[in-house]
Amino acid sequence: MRGDLRPEGWRAVAASLADHLVLPEVDDRALHGVKFSAALPRHLAEATLSERLTDLGHAALALTEPHRFTTFM
Repeated sequence: MRGDLRPEGWRAVAASLADHLVLPEVDDRALHGVKFSAALPRHLAEATLSERLTDLGHAALALTEPHRFTTFM
């Protein structure tokens, strides 16, 4: 997390993030491990793997869960 993030800022960001979740970028090494990746156009292989790695519904749910900030010095 960012060092300048405070609880008040997190609440504001978390409230707006659910509508802005995106699929993750896929590493080239991961693409080579996808079965039939050689037969798929790169953009389809990336989209397929990105979808498999993502659970947007639970990510949005996690943003609504209670949270606690702990500072380590």
